[in-house]
Amino acid sequence: MSHEELTELMVEEAVKHGAEDVAVLGSLENTRMIRFSNNKISVVKAWRNLGINMIIAVKKRIVVSSFDETSLERSKESVRNLIKVAKRSKPNYDYASLPKGPFDYEIRELHEDMASLDESELVAYAETAIDSALHEGAKRVAGTLICQSHDISLKTSANASGKDRTSSLEIFVRAFVTKESSGQGISCSTTRKDFHPEKAGQESARIAKMAKNPKTISGGRYDVVFGPSIFANLMNNVMDAASAFNVDAGLSFLVDKIGSEVASPQLTIIDEGNIPYGLNSRTFDDEGVPTRKTIVIDRGKLRSLLHNSTTAKKFNTSTTGNAGWIAPSAWNITIEKGNYRESELFEKMGEGLYITNNWYTRFQDYRNGDFSSVCRDGIFKIRNGKVDSSLKDIRISDNMSRIIKNVEATSNTRYWVKWWEVSVPTLTPYVLVRDVGVTKSVF
Repeated sequence: MSHEELTELMVEEAVKHGAEDVAVLGSLENTRMIRFSNNKISVVKAWRNLGINMIIAVKKRIVVSSFDETSLERSKESVRNLIKVAKRSKPNYDYASLPKGPFDYEIRELHEDMASLDESELVAYAETAIDSALHEGAKRVAGTLICQSHDISLKTSANASGKDRTSSLEIFVRAFVTKESSGQGISCSTTRKDFHPEKAGQESARIAKMAKNPKTISGGRYDVVFGPSIFANLMNNVMDAASAFNVDAGLSFLVDKIGSEVASPQLTIIDEGNIPYGLNSRTFDDEGVPTRKTIVIDRGKLRSLLHNSTTAKKFNTSTTGNAGWIAPSAWNITIEKGNYRESELFEKMGEGLYITNNWYTRFQDYRNGDFSSVCRDGIFKIRNGKVDSSLKDIRISDNMSRIIKNVEATSNTRYWVKWWEVSVPTLTPYVLVRDVGVTKSVF
């Protein structure tokens, strides 16, 4: 049975057995993956996932579940079991009923269908990335290419219904010149014309070559130019803090900050759920509400949190089209670009650090924003606006609120970033941040 048929029938079954509110989101995901290591294709794999996500409310008693079902009888049984669990649960008096449909959805060209790409074309993309990195000077190249299409069907008991489809190509390439000299390049797009595996390969090797013979430095406070990969990771964490669920739970440094100056006037952060050709663009959210553009931080001022219907009710505002039945979240994060060429950011900084990538960002205190993140791949000492030397073994150890308040300038070019450390696609420039805390790290 198709995911579209299941969504319809499971809503009917839940209502028949006493659900007052029910929404079912069915998805069919087709993924093809090419992995490469030591300059060769090592894995070619394809898989298909049929998934069902469901929320049921019985007298404000809420149950949310995700499962894989293919048969009608098993799906009906799952619904009946969830109804029983809901009836035994404690009521959530903050719960807001699902928004009443139907809704008018603006139909946009949100992606190019990648299903027509065959395996040989995907392998050729991966080989192009490898060859480009080797030609640029890399000695060893590894990485992953993912081609994905995602069909979505939503049905709610509140008369909202919709169908959507997304499709994307993503590649991240890691190049090595020596054991301690590495760089990463990324290309991700929803259209073939904007997918550039050769540039990802070249960028990874360019950084790796610069990163030879790294030195250690002492901890302290440094001015830093953040490359797109690391800044996208930091902005994912800022947008997590902007989820009204996390604010309400006290797991955010943005508690009670609406209308306040929380960042530098040079920083504007937007969620764009329906941006054309965005990697995670959707026509509707999980409640059926049309997605939209939400300015979260506007030139340093916190304008809005991200809401679903329940958090909007609690905060006495309106949903922003970011449901998540439990926690609202961003779709596509965009950072407004500035007026500086990338080279001018380094000249403006004069002396400091250039950090290209990171992983393992962890918070010691969500409420205050204290965090650390391990830097990896190219890390560089900048003197007189130029790369002076390569560095290693450092960690960003600072406060997220301080980081965004200390943004001084952004580049006039932006890059889409998405990989396993940046789950929400982010369009970001290079960013100059003053007075960043750095400690030594051995990882």
